[in-house]
Amino acid sequence: MESMTVNWDALDSLVIDYAESENLLSGGPSPPPPPFSSSPSCSSCSSSSSASSLISSYSSRLVIYRIRRAIEVGDIDGALGLLQIHAPAVLEDHRLLFRLQKQRFIELLRKGSPEERDSAIKCLRTSLAPCALHAYPEAYEEFKHVLLAFIYDKDDHSSPVVNEVSHKYVY
Repeated sequence: MESMTVNWDALDSLVIDYAESENLLSGGPSPPPPPFSSSPSCSSCSSSSSASSLISSYSSRLVIYRIRRAIEVGDIDGALGLLQIHAPAVLEDHRLLFRLQKQRFIELLRKGSPEERDSAIKCLRTSLAPCALHAYPEAYEEFKHVLLAFIYDKDDHSSPVVNEVSHKYVY
């Protein structure tokens, strides 16, 4: 498969537009732009509104970047915390929450220590299994498949979950 370059700014803009249209950002929908006026006194209002919009857009992009980066480095708890603070409505999407919990489970197993394995079992029981029941029809099958990560060593290349536990793979 051919590698493609991702335009992160365009992707972030799409995500922000969608989140705002669905009222998923904690600040609620952004106020509508002021009506067009040709009066000179309003030109400063419009530039102030524009600057405010740019700052809001920048801060939204920064939050999205921080969430994406946390997921990329395996800090799912950090990503969940940021989502809880900045966009709690996003976590009401059971499909997304299931995928994040599944990645959290995998990240705990990747660490390999006995304590992290115990944490993975706790995650499985308290977070991943309940999410699998409500996410989408295929989620329970994915849940059963990811359980194989307990049976196979993370370095076993014949494992049916080799892609899921590979460090190159992030959902």
